[in-house]
Amino acid sequence: MSPNKKSRVRTFFSGSNQFVYGWQTGNKVKELRERLDDIVSESEKFHFEVRYEEKASLPMIREPTNSSEPEIFFGREDEKKKVMSFLLNSNDEIESVSVISVVGMGGLGKTAFSQSIFNDDNLHFGLKLWVSVSGGFVVEKILKDVSDQLESLKSKLKEKIVNRKYLLVLDDVWDSEDGQDGEKWDKLKQSLPREDRGNKMIITTRSDAIAKLTSRVPLELKGLADKDSWSLFSNKAFVSESNNIDQNLKKEIVERCCGVPLVIKAIARLMSSKDRAQWLSFVEEQLPYRSIKVESGGNRICKLARHVSFVKEFDLSLPCAERLRTLVLLQVGGKLDGKAWESICRDFRRLRVLVLRHLGTEEVSPLIEKLKHLKYLDLSNNEMEALPNSVTNLVNLQVLKLNGCGYLKELPRDINKLINLRHLDVGCTADDDSCERLEYMPRGIGKLTSLQTLSCFVVAKNRSPESKMVGGLDELSRLNELRGSLEIKVKGYERDSCISEFEGAKLKDKKYLRSLTIEWDIDMDFSVIDLYDKMLQSLQPNSSLQELRVRDYRGMRLPSWLSDLSNLVRIHFDGCTRFEHIPPLDGIPNLEELEIRSMGNLEYIDSEGGGGKEVSNFFPSLKKLKIWNCGRLKGWWKKSRGEMKDDSDESTVEEELIMLSFPRLSSLSIKDCPNLTSLPLFPTLDEDLYLYETSSMPLQQTMKMKPPVYSSSSFIRPLSNLKELYFIFNYDMESFPEVGLQNLSSLQKLRIACCTRLKSLPLHGQGMPSLQQLEIYACRRLKSVSESKSQGMIPYLPSLQQLIIGGCSEELSRGWGKESEEVWPNIKHIPNITIDSYYIQKEGRLQASMESIRSLEDEFLIYIARDAAEKELDIGSIDDVESLPEGMPSLQQLLIYGCPRLKSLSESKSQGMIPYLPSLQQLIIIDCSEELSRGWGKESEKVWPNIKHIPNILIDGYYI
Repeated sequence: MSPNKKSRVRTFFSGSNQFVYGWQTGNKVKELRERLDDIVSESEKFHFEVRYEEKASLPMIREPTNSSEPEIFFGREDEKKKVMSFLLNSNDEIESVSVISVVGMGGLGKTAFSQSIFNDDNLHFGLKLWVSVSGGFVVEKILKDVSDQLESLKSKLKEKIVNRKYLLVLDDVWDSEDGQDGEKWDKLKQSLPREDRGNKMIITTRSDAIAKLTSRVPLELKGLADKDSWSLFSNKAFVSESNNIDQNLKKEIVERCCGVPLVIKAIARLMSSKDRAQWLSFVEEQLPYRSIKVESGGNRICKLARHVSFVKEFDLSLPCAERLRTLVLLQVGGKLDGKAWESICRDFRRLRVLVLRHLGTEEVSPLIEKLKHLKYLDLSNNEMEALPNSVTNLVNLQVLKLNGCGYLKELPRDINKLINLRHLDVGCTADDDSCERLEYMPRGIGKLTSLQTLSCFVVAKNRSPESKMVGGLDELSRLNELRGSLEIKVKGYERDSCISEFEGAKLKDKKYLRSLTIEWDIDMDFSVIDLYDKMLQSLQPNSSLQELRVRDYRGMRLPSWLSDLSNLVRIHFDGCTRFEHIPPLDGIPNLEELEIRSMGNLEYIDSEGGGGKEVSNFFPSLKKLKIWNCGRLKGWWKKSRGEMKDDSDESTVEEELIMLSFPRLSSLSIKDCPNLTSLPLFPTLDEDLYLYETSSMPLQQTMKMKPPVYSSSSFIRPLSNLKELYFIFNYDMESFPEVGLQNLSSLQKLRIACCTRLKSLPLHGQGMPSLQQLEIYACRRLKSVSESKSQGMIPYLPSLQQLIIGGCSEELSRGWGKESEEVWPNIKHIPNITIDSYYIQKEGRLQASMESIRSLEDEFLIYIARDAAEKELDIGSIDDVESLPEGMPSLQQLLIYGCPRLKSLSESKSQGMIPYLPSLQQLIIIDCSEELSRGWGKESEKVWPNIKHIPNILIDGYYI
């Protein structure tokens, strides 16, 4: 090749070639524009939802935004003063290491901000350390970044900073997927030198959770002020030229940058390469305008806007329609009619994101196919029965959300044409947003091999050999990119082919799947039990699975592969009514949550007994256990541990039963299991204990635990870390063990209700220094809550803030006023005391609520209104209440007892005795008026529609 030719080739590829340069710049602008479009259009300001399971399972791809070039810092003077004051504060030296966190979204300049502080000459630390984490609290990695040799890290650090303070910056810390940030943070702090006090740490993060975990008062960075934004832009855009430009153009540039330094610098560098005369057209045509949230009307929207959301009424005659990339209509009062659909599909041709939620839409226009560029379509919580097949012409579509569409019966038949679809969300039972009437999945859905989210797969109820539209479960065969959660709803099956079809799903190949729910339709024919066992056995998932839910299964046994899922964290069994026992689960090393519900034939959880089980290997990670509505359940093991060994004497059996306990259990909830008398002990609980209509024996055994002879020094008093205890509807305990109550040193809330035999509650003030709430209802035989007569009816509980006693013995109903020399000194510090509907004022006087406000009923309604957001509400022994208010949409459990004048739970007669409470799962009414004792059956036209969704209804001892 001649020198001239070589020169021409070099010139063509050099920056001086205007064609190549324009092409490169155009690509940069396009990438920036698309990136900004994605950031804005999918941001939280439009309330886009990501399921927790999806978020947890997707690989984290997040690049640090710091630059290696020297940074000239603009703005943040007030924020820097706060951090410097923290670092220089000598009064903050009571801790060995004090921490301040700097939190904000990516691109706000957290790293540059921290670097400006780190390099400030006014800081005098013996040692300054900077660690770029760009990940979670991986303790070993962080420590290794400080020292190449992990084994000698501590000694090296101590040598460097003996009698000297240090400053450590951990830059770009993320929250982790495993939920163990707290433990890792504690471990990291313990690993750092702690000999000297006054050491400081700065943590930068995008996570509010990390910021609050690590620092008492996090510093939140927000966007730069307009003045500082322009200063930064000028520094990057003007090298030697004057920065005097038209004020309107200056305003347009600043508004588009939204105060984000990363965006400011990127735009400045692009514009610096352009002639000043081209800037206005570049800004108008190439850069996205900031998002606009419209409360009402659209006439004030700038024609350059790219992203618009309406939250009330909407006007689609927008001047920016042809440029719009995102259109969001949220909670709009009216329905989306045909004209609106036509307007959207005709005028908004460049849309990438379209969100039409909660609009009561009954029909989606076939014209939607005109939105060729659409990537994100959210039609959730609408009322259509089907989608037009023309939706499948949206070949760029990546996300289709249909969750909460309760009338939807079918998906488009040509869904396989959506070759770019990544996420198909039709809801799921666990999130209470499933498409309940969806009848089948279309044939060909298995061709969408890029699909990463498929929230639910429906196995059709009725399939004829002629049906060509219905896809079987083997459609899942090639969908190996699925991640997050998958729910399989079995509405029917073909007896001759279902096993091969289920095996064809090849769930074992779905290595990214984290949660699997398998649910059977309760109306199916369950006569062929063996077939059900084979169906479930054929659905073996990958060993990486973390959560398994089995619901309304009618087989006799669980599959053999269950014990092979060593990575399981959560297991839920619900409505598996033929199970008499469950295979051993105690050896699953990572199992943290076990839930067993509505298993009417279950007698024992582990049929193999406890013989030979070592305490250290027994549910080593279990933190949460829930057992509900298992009426025949007698115990954990069919045989006691001692029976497993022929040479065990009685004392050995007793010792083994006492010692075998859950080593890490934090929360235990047992409900409607009246025959459950045997359970591994639970001394480590540090959250809550909920015992509802179940035996008190496991609680008494746990409270009476004694330290073994060989490890008394490390023995932790049982339940000494428990925070909340609920003991309701118990019929076998006359007294709480005194020694057990004295161990409850961390207890903050104690509620006891409807314990018919309870006579003694020997509270001891020194044993309950943390108790803040004490509530006792309907315990007719209980006469005292003190361990000794010398303390009166109640001991001095120093932290108590609320005391409520109602419907108990006559002795507990009187003697609470100032005139009582024994009681008053122990309760006068408590701000809220209610005894059988009477308040004890600070002056020590009993005062009926009806005297302090208009009536007791008014006071009661105010109380209810205040607690309307609570999920549980107990009302007891209030004589004067005659009705309840409306407006409790979140209420899940309602217990009412001892209200003889209460005749209705509704404010209007048209609703019958009770309003419709959408979230209510349990309704119990005991000892109220005659009116409330009858008329709850299906024959009641006014009442039944409001209560038919409630699974558990008990009226004066009778189940509805």
